[in-house]
Amino acid sequence: MILLVSYGGGHVAALAPIAKALQEAGRPFRFLAMTTAAAHLQRLRIPCLGFADLPGATDDEVLRYGETLADELPPGGPVSRAESVAYLGLSFADLVHRLGAAEAASRYRDRGRQAFLPVRLMRAVIDAWQCRLVVATNSPRAERAAIAAAGSAGIRSLCLVDSFAMQEVEWIGVPGFADRVCVLNEQVREMFLARGRRAEEVWVTGNPAFDGLLSSQTIDAGERLREQRGWDDGLVTILWASQIEPEQHTFRPERIGDPSLPRRVEQYLRSFVVDHPGFRLVVRYHPSERETFVSQPRVEPSERSEDLGALLHAVDVVVVTASTVGMQASMIGRPVVSVDTSVFTADAPYSRMGISVGVDSVQALGSELTKIATRPQVASRRRADRVSAPVPATERVMRVLDSLCA
Repeated sequence: MILLVSYGGGHVAALAPIAKALQEAGRPFRFLAMTTAAAHLQRLRIPCLGFADLPGATDDEVLRYGETLADELPPGGPVSRAESVAYLGLSFADLVHRLGAAEAASRYRDRGRQAFLPVRLMRAVIDAWQCRLVVATNSPRAERAAIAAAGSAGIRSLCLVDSFAMQEVEWIGVPGFADRVCVLNEQVREMFLARGRRAEEVWVTGNPAFDGLLSSQTIDAGERLREQRGWDDGLVTILWASQIEPEQHTFRPERIGDPSLPRRVEQYLRSFVVDHPGFRLVVRYHPSERETFVSQPRVEPSERSEDLGALLHAVDVVVVTASTVGMQASMIGRPVVSVDTSVFTADAPYSRMGISVGVDSVQALGSELTKIATRPQVASRRRADRVSAPVPATERVMRVLDSLCA
């Protein structure tokens, strides 16, 4: 039995294709889905279990803890009351067992759910379900605990890193945490090796969440879009993938942002195409932005309804601050330029991790775009030049998983 463990958001998006591959191959697995992960899996018709299905979820003490802590949650959330009670109750009971009641209460007051690391609970799950392999992503609570519990049980484990792991390297980089670590690219791998992980433990696989970008359907859609929009006219098409820049970092208030940055980038790029007739600009606003597009020669909008994957295949170069669009563009071979002055640059270190060419000022964009335009893969692009898709990340991860099952 293979145990998959994941929270929602990007974590389940990375792990769901692995579950689908196991499901299609008829291989037995159980997927422990936390928070919004269950809804994601249900949409994909992948069976899953929650904390309410775990051993001890109905114990009186667990229910008492869970009910008390769940009362603090805002009403109407995406997770059911029963699942929230089980998750909070089991996790807090584990914390009490590890630290004692007084210290557990103090830790929870200070750190909330970040205080949870339910290794004992995950060990009970592994034993009860007779698991022989644990697969989880890089989340710091129950996913981390599941891999640690696998180690204590003497069974093998795989950690699928869905991002750059700038914080998570503190524990995933420790020798002995997970038998195999799957990462985005060679730069992330080198970071883990520098922390002491052995070369045979860390594999570059990419993130399965982005495999759809490499499908023949998406590539074909990009070719159609390029033809429909008339972007095969010899001009270099720049995509500016905008996003909001707050005054302060959401979780690191000492990091100060510049809310004017997105509009300054856009205005610079608009001026750049005026002065450089060999370029056009496509502007795509983030869903959270409330900007009105202003028409201008060789400047076009990309509406939010336009498929992003097709758009990335249709353009020639992508400009971002810290948008995940930069990572997606890089994965299909599009050159990316990042403005590395965002409040989020440290969280999305694209230039450091080989995703982009970074610039330290808006005014430096022009020279980099001019250089990129001379690259053979940009200068010679024709509709007939079909993208050569690499091996999907799901297939790469499955090869590593199979090596652990051998």
